[in-house]
Amino acid sequence: MDDFRDGMDIFDTEISVVNKDAATIFEADSFHRPTHISESPPPVYAYPRRKRGFFRKLLISMLAIAVGGTFLGLGISTGYVVMRHFMDTPAAVEMEQAPDFNTIAHEPTIIAIDPQTPDFTDVIAQVKDSVVSINVTAAQRGGIMPSSEHHGAGSGFIFAQDDEYVFIATNHHVIANTTSVTISLDDNERVPARVIGSEQDFDLAVLAVSKEDLEEKGVPFTIAVLGCSDTMRMGDSVVAIGNAMGAGQTVTKGIISAVNLQITVHDQNTNSSLTLDVLQTDAAVNQGNSGGPLINQNGDVIGIVTAKLFGHGIEGMGYVLPINDIRDLLIELKTLGSERRAWLGISHYEVTEEIRSMFNLPATGVLIREVFEDSPAYAAGFIEWDLIVRFDDYVVANQPDFVIAITGRRPGDEVVIGLYRNNEFMELTVVLGSIMR
Repeated sequence: MDDFRDGMDIFDTEISVVNKDAATIFEADSFHRPTHISESPPPVYAYPRRKRGFFRKLLISMLAIAVGGTFLGLGISTGYVVMRHFMDTPAAVEMEQAPDFNTIAHEPTIIAIDPQTPDFTDVIAQVKDSVVSINVTAAQRGGIMPSSEHHGAGSGFIFAQDDEYVFIATNHHVIANTTSVTISLDDNERVPARVIGSEQDFDLAVLAVSKEDLEEKGVPFTIAVLGCSDTMRMGDSVVAIGNAMGAGQTVTKGIISAVNLQITVHDQNTNSSLTLDVLQTDAAVNQGNSGGPLINQNGDVIGIVTAKLFGHGIEGMGYVLPINDIRDLLIELKTLGSERRAWLGISHYEVTEEIRSMFNLPATGVLIREVFEDSPAYAAGFIEWDLIVRFDDYVVANQPDFVIAITGRRPGDEVVIGLYRNNEFMELTVVLGSIMR
């Protein structure tokens, strides 16, 4: 009851305030309406004629009450008319405006869908049997501790075959330092694979899997169609297929966010950097997607997922190697293997314009960080901190220039390399070697 009473007290207080305000308004209204009700009677009424004066006072009082009642009735009637006028108007406006408002809110403009846009469901069904999940075991050095093994996962796709093998494209970083590699097409049966070629500078590798092994496991496969990445535009729809988080084959959809980009990826294990030409996509990519294909609306592979930008507040920034940039290299790795790759025998840094200005270097290019013993570079007289700016007639202004220049050569080729040593230009002749990467 106390709670109920408190509530009532509050209610009564609100009512009393309203009533007080109303009384105040009435008093103010009465103040401006002159009457003789509150005034002293005229002198004539002061004479001592009691009976006569009494009836006159009574008559005057009754007359005043009648007049006041008339004005009060008139005021109430007028107030009622005014109230009806101002109350009816909003109701009429609301009834007239409501249908227009609702029509706008519930009948938006309809945007027609292009009937020529393919159904990605059919595209995925066409491609998925060419996409593989890759599982690896890799050796991990622990400094003074004995080496240990760790397991990893990645993705790839079948891009070629011969009578005995199917050939799978993936990233170099997926299979680097591995002791064993297996692939799966159905997320169940694992089949052994071997690395037949790898190119670290392009983050590219090729695996071979025996057709006989696939047949024994009863695993169907198809060969992916390599498309054209040069025709991709910002906004084109794509899907990424891969072994996300090592959980098996998954599909994510997005668009091409940017073309003709260049990124630099730092490898903490080797303390080296790799610069790549890439496409950008907002299709979700995660660990395990590396090496998997990016597919266009026709079901063609237009790139290989290679990296993703991580960080707080960063979403939808995945990077893909354009298939046109690596098509020939895939075929070469498949045919010749890594041992046929030309090799100079150095590790290097990229010298950008910012670095050149900061350290007052004579040019941009690649700066030798280390010369490996018993390498072609060591035999030709290259030393640490040489700045390479030319490769035969090819200008080397950055790391991609250097990679492209040496990729176009074969072991045994003799080349002339221009460089700066102590800010003086010089040339060295070297015979390129070969090494299994």
